[in-house]
Amino acid sequence: MRFMLSMLLLLAAGLFIANTPVEGVSKNKTEFDPSVLKINEDAFLGKIVPDIKMVDDAGNAFLLGKYKGKPLILSIIYFECSQSCPVLNEGLSESLSNINLKIGEDYNVITLSLDDREKPADGQWFRKNLVVKMKDKIPQNFNKWTFATSEAAEIKKITEATGYRFFYSEQDRLFVHPNVYIFLSPEGKITRYIYGLYPLSMDVKLALVEAGNGRIGKTPLFNAVALACYKYDAALGGYRMNLVAVFASVGAALGVVTALIVFLYWRKLKKQRGLIFSHKDSGG
Repeated sequence: MRFMLSMLLLLAAGLFIANTPVEGVSKNKTEFDPSVLKINEDAFLGKIVPDIKMVDDAGNAFLLGKYKGKPLILSIIYFECSQSCPVLNEGLSESLSNINLKIGEDYNVITLSLDDREKPADGQWFRKNLVVKMKDKIPQNFNKWTFATSEAAEIKKITEATGYRFFYSEQDRLFVHPNVYIFLSPEGKITRYIYGLYPLSMDVKLALVEAGNGRIGKTPLFNAVALACYKYDAALGGYRMNLVAVFASVGAALGVVTALIVFLYWRKLKKQRGLIFSHKDSGG
């Protein structure tokens, strides 16, 4: 009952937020469903990514192939983003801080800007803000987490090779893109995509282990819903709750919980009846 009440309260809050007008925002809303940005994993899993040129936040040029030999997590965002990009890396930082693996020794991490106008200084600024925000939730060897920029042609190579689609909204002056972490094997093969802003540490560690072994894994259903449950609302300048998807997901979850409660109650009654009959047979 507490679970069901909590879910109903969550839905009510989401409904309120989704329909609350924002001051100073035009009523002529343009909406974009980010589910169209979901990557066709079957077309890209197992593919080798190109050895593109990048520049780290210290101004050093390097090739992606520099990081071969260890599993790699690739996060494609842009540093001046005020929407989900910082949160995407905060969620990854928190998850990585809870696993017993070290960046640079057991795996590598690259956060690459999709905006070719950004420079190493923007990566430095993003790194510093991440440290300030996360404080004690920074992974081991954080200094080896690479924040990179690149030229438009190189960015196009890596995004096309991974199925990562994005576009720039002139009206809202921001990039619309999927919230996804891309896992690569030590040979540069795509092994898994994980969607959402706060991935579970267990999922991230499993994905790294799989990538290290070159094993390909499909995205868990629960994490895929993290992208489908939100709609991009240009008028709001961000994502808002997709109530249809949420109600469908919660309805399914409540159905499972209800069935489980009924089953447990039935077992309890059956056990009690068995004890009563056993007591009668013994002459009690």
